Amino acid sequence: MLNYTIIKLSLSLTLGIILGFYFEFPTHALWPWGALLFLLFVTSYIRSKKLFLQDGLFEVIAILSFIYIGIFSVSLRLPQNVPTHYVNHPYAQNAKPGILTGEVIEILKPGTYQDKYIVSARELAGEPVIGKFLLNISRDSLPALYKIGDRIAVGSAITSINTPLNPYQFNYRRYMENLEVYRQVNAGGNEVLFLERETRNIRALAGNLRDRIISGLRQKKFKQEELAIIQALLLGQRQEISQEIYSNYAAAGVIHILAVSGLHVGIILIILHRVFKPLERRRYGRFLKTVLLLGLLWGFAIIAGLSPSVVRAVSMFSFVAIGMQLKRRTSVLNTLFMSLLVLLLINPFYITQVGFQLSYGAVFSIVLIQPHVYGLYKGNSRIIKYLWGILSVTIAAQIGVLPLSLFYFHQFPGLFFISNLVILPFLGIILGLGILVMLLSLLDLLPEILAEGFGFIISTLNNFVGWVASREEFIFEGIGFSLLLCATSYLIVLSFIFLLKDFRHKTLAFFLMAIIIFQATLFYERFSEEESQGLVFHKSRNTVIAFKDGRSLSLAHDLEENPLSYSFIKDYVTEQHINRIQHYPTGDLFQTHGKILLRIDSSGVAEIPGLQPDLLLLTNSPRINLERVIEHNKPKMIIADGSNYPSDIARWKATAVMKKVPFHATGEKGAFIFNSSGLVPENNLLNP
Repeated sequence: MLNYTIIKLSLSLTLGIILGFYFEFPTHALWPWGALLFLLFVTSYIRSKKLFLQDGLFEVIAILSFIYIGIFSVSLRLPQNVPTHYVNHPYAQNAKPGILTGEVIEILKPGTYQDKYIVSARELAGEPVIGKFLLNISRDSLPALYKIGDRIAVGSAITSINTPLNPYQFNYRRYMENLEVYRQVNAGGNEVLFLERETRNIRALAGNLRDRIISGLRQKKFKQEELAIIQALLLGQRQEISQEIYSNYAAAGVIHILAVSGLHVGIILIILHRVFKPLERRRYGRFLKTVLLLGLLWGFAIIAGLSPSVVRAVSMFSFVAIGMQLKRRTSVLNTLFMSLLVLLLINPFYITQVGFQLSYGAVFSIVLIQPHVYGLYKGNSRIIKYLWGILSVTIAAQIGVLPLSLFYFHQFPGLFFISNLVILPFLGIILGLGILVMLLSLLDLLPEILAEGFGFIISTLNNFVGWVASREEFIFEGIGFSLLLCATSYLIVLSFIFLLKDFRHKTLAFFLMAIIIFQATLFYERFSEEESQGLVFHKSRNTVIAFKDGRSLSLAHDLEENPLSYSFIKDYVTEQHINRIQHYPTGDLFQTHGKILLRIDSSGVAEIPGLQPDLLLLTNSPRINLERVIEHNKPKMIIADGSNYPSDIARWKATAVMKKVPFHATGEKGAFIFNSSGLVPENNLLNP
């Protein structure tokens, strides 16, 4: 019972959104094309109504129209196309301090030295503006913890969010841009002024209700680890989860239960569906049941903070809830594609978010693959069939998200099936009991014995996850997986689904061809990795020089610990598929790719008779007369790494500019990269 029209239009809209992000079309250039497509759409529709046999013209125009809608919806939300967006204000463009007011809409996990908030801008220098910005409040003064709905004013400059300074590190700026947060404001606690607390805003009301629930739970003396997991499971708040607990859940393959998503909402929908099933016997009971299901689902979304993941999940299962109550046969795929269509029309930025991709990848895989996997067992034992059902769901979901997981996280939890097989049967009980605990806590009626029992369950869950995560031999980390490999992997998944649906020569040939394409991609990437490369990494207070030759890496460094314990080296090794690493102490003279690099430190030699190095690397703030050094060595480039004092770097930069020698400070421009084709330009980072 597939509605192929919905599927085609959803995929067309998705393609348009991807094109819109890739090309970033200006809005004014799209209006004429929109008018033309509208005329073609109306004309082709009228024409199709008069035809006895359709020729496909109207379908083509409709698909092109939805591709255009996807492009246009992205263009409308890009800040450069919105005149009132704060990034277009002169104060933001020139990083000039000005009074910026806004409303706190989300509280992020605090950093080591800062509290972090996402704020919706209202006014800048007295002019109305829109857009979201990141507010970082340092803890150098009395803490000022703000709540959702608080109106605040800050007078600090609006600056760009920092990009990573080494290749392949996590790009926090791009992550925030996917959330439509384009700038940041750094301020001290005494530089932020509280204006008023919004009481009528739905986010503020939900935040106050959530704070009351958390306050009530704290009074029951839950352990810190237990309370953190309870907040994540039921309220979508992960700020208090320790890095150790988070890493354990990731290593055990159950990180998805710590984010309120489709899994949680689906279980809650099943519970509510069974609770309200008696209403179906009454007149208009089915309609009343649907209203109650939708109301309670969205009530849960509000309490959970209306985060993007919660809104996506509740929207998806709102369509499912309506479909469950309609007395007609329908396809779950129709429901999923309809929810995809609506969500992307509301916010095209959802498609750039990892949680959105993983959610739909898992759900589509479960719908299309799980029935075939489940059908492999033909026994009569109810217990075994129940457990096999859970395991088949886990396997199907893992197939759907595996390429994305490898691409984003570079690891695979080998014991995911054990942890999911143990946890998922009890997750419904945990969520149901947790909702009861939450409601009783809100009403101040939570008995101690119930609180202690629920705390024991959460503690047992944490201990089990920790035990699974401790089996390190089953955790496969450092798996390099490119976007091209991810795409070709999904081609295999798609062909496998077609093969399961209809096993014949064509589908088998498609499946085998997908495998060949994936293998060809592997060979291509392995061949392209043979290129040699040299790097000067950025590391505060240290010097790290690397030379890559194929899949071997030579490191000259003064690090005190194992280089692979540093994320910037580990990320580079993973992405470049390095399988051999050699370590050397930091020397003074290097030759690679036909270039000579002279390193000058506090005890090094600055001038060698007869030597004219191509590159000068300044480390550990050497006391030199750089102007004289330049006159003697005549370098083509000067590099200053993170081991130098900022004041020295500023002085050297001024000297290099005066002498017209290119100057590269790794603390400003990132790691310096050079390869066999010559020096790489300043914007040389390869951040995914």
